Amino acid sequence: MSSGDERTGDGVLAQMSDAEVEGYLTGLQRRKQALPTAEQEDGGATRGFALLMLTAGIFGMYASVLLIRTEKQHLLDPASQLACDINPLIGCGSFLDSPQNQLFFGISNAVYGLAFFAGIVALALVLLSGGRLGRWLWQALCLAMVLAAAWLVWFQYQSFVVERALCPYCLLTWFATIPLIVHTWARSVQAGHVPAPDALRRFLVHGRWYITIGVYLVIVLIAVVRFWDQWAMVF
Repeated sequence: MSSGDERTGDGVLAQMSDAEVEGYLTGLQRRKQALPTAEQEDGGATRGFALLMLTAGIFGMYASVLLIRTEKQHLLDPASQLACDINPLIGCGSFLDSPQNQLFFGISNAVYGLAFFAGIVALALVLLSGGRLGRWLWQALCLAMVLAAAWLVWFQYQSFVVERALCPYCLLTWFATIPLIVHTWARSVQAGHVPAPDALRRFLVHGRWYITIGVYLVIVLIAVVRFWDQWAMVF
């Protein structure tokens, strides 16, 4: 910036009120915070992001293992009472016998979920140990998150519209996957591994938790409206 530009900028600031100056400086600070760090550009991540990945992966693996064990119990004794079948609204029994439970090659969806979340845990441990992931791997991870989002939407449709029931283990995977999707995209866009307009980058970086909570609230609202006549079974 030239000395003339600096004088012009100083003149503009001098004409602002205290509140306007504070807002201007806050905006500058927020734009700076949305810029990538050297660590991110090099393929690393903050400790907070790595811990979020690890937590989401562990929750997802736990839910997948519970679902696999439940499927095994159901196969061995179809008449047995499943721990996940809490009431007519909340249960997983109806899902286990549906074709949607084995979308690809006759393999349980829970097995794919276990493999996915195990991979997330492995990557999280690499990042926590100070490791770096290649640009291509971050891009592949973002693509995986797009597929995970499509998978979630499809299963939510099956729950809300087709089966009209809520699988508790599936709810746990939703809870774990949603922040993972949002934060992975926010981190990758911030680092420049996925090209995006500056405004979108700032929106994702600063609004990632608002987006996550917003998605949670939308799902809760849909569940409340969709199962309005069935909530008496729960309470």
